[in-house]
Amino acid sequence: MAVGFLNGQAPKAEMKLYDTPSQLFTPAVVTAKNLKAEIIDKKIATGKELCTGRYAEGCKNLGIASQ
Repeated sequence: MAVGFLNGQAPKAEMKLYDTPSQLFTPAVVTAKNLKAEIIDKKIATGKELCTGRYAEGCKNLGIASQ
């Protein structure tokens, strides 16, 4: 959602909160242990997008492919 907002896309409101179109989210803590499940498996970003530059070695250690 944040990336879309930065790219000029209007967020989709699924409900109203205090008469204001809103969309509420349940936050998730992302750690090395759950990075693949929370980000890659949910298709928020791909390993190729995440595992660049200084993060490539860490992804390799976590078994996350950069392709």
